[in-house]
Amino acid sequence: MTPDRGMRLEPLLSLSLRSEGAAVNARFLLAFFDSVYVLALTAWVGSLLFFSFGVVPIVFQVLSPEAGAKLVRALFPRYYTWGAIAGAIALPAFLGVPLSFQEFRGPLVAVQSLMIVTGTLLMLYAANSLTPAINAAVAAGPEGKALCDRLHRRSTRLNIIVLALGIILLVALVNRPEPKTAGIVEPSPLERARSEYEQMQLREAARQTSPPPRPQPVSERGSR
Repeated sequence: MTPDRGMRLEPLLSLSLRSEGAAVNARFLLAFFDSVYVLALTAWVGSLLFFSFGVVPIVFQVLSPEAGAKLVRALFPRYYTWGAIAGAIALPAFLGVPLSFQEFRGPLVAVQSLMIVTGTLLMLYAANSLTPAINAAVAAGPEGKALCDRLHRRSTRLNIIVLALGIILLVALVNRPEPKTAGIVEPSPLERARSEYEQMQLREAARQTSPPPRPQPVSERGSR
């Protein structure tokens, strides 16, 4: 790089670095990942609580048992899909925190990640396998009543398991200690550009201050 070009780049880099503003650091990532994680968990646990203790009892109070059961079965696919989507969002948001802060890494990360994956898979199973099986058992009439009751009990147990997992994850988040360090330090693109620019300046200065190479003596035989 020529000196003239370096003189042209220097004010541009300085202006860009001054206008960069607040860089994305580990604290910003912590706030972002925690916000997404809390929203996903509350949407997940809230839907479980609202559906189990708010929607279902009122449906069977207002409608007949047959109509209420039909409405609940119609809500099952969206209800379980909602939980699966919330779990899929919660997992990367949860893993983003230990990636940003080394002190949050450890076996508990694997345990809580496994809990999120388990809850998500249970929601997917209920939406894609359990609900169609319940509908098929209901369509079978009296012959499928025993199977339908057994599948409904399984659905209730799965809801309880997923609800317990979500509550445990929320409690673990609330009791998580404050970070002890500043987290990962990653230079921004402009900081990398400034570092490379300074290195090029040092190489250019070293090249200009180094003495010119001495001419090699020519032997008499070579001159002839």
